[in-house]
Amino acid sequence: MLYYDEFKEAIERGYIKGDTVQIVRKNGIVFDYVLPNEPVKPYEVVTTEKVADVLEELREW
Repeated sequence: MLYYDEFKEAIERGYIKGDTVQIVRKNGIVFDYVLPNEPVKPYEVVTTEKVADVLEELREW
């Protein structure tokens, strides 16, 4: 599971740029983010989501 502080740090360090990010969810919960050109496992479903929306969702946990 991805945590708010971890995601925020990735933004601050410049790993996540722009308004959107690729997100992997498991059972509807944000599990991880995917960087450009990072391999994705065949069973992972990746969606593009707004960074602000992901931050808000993680803040609630």
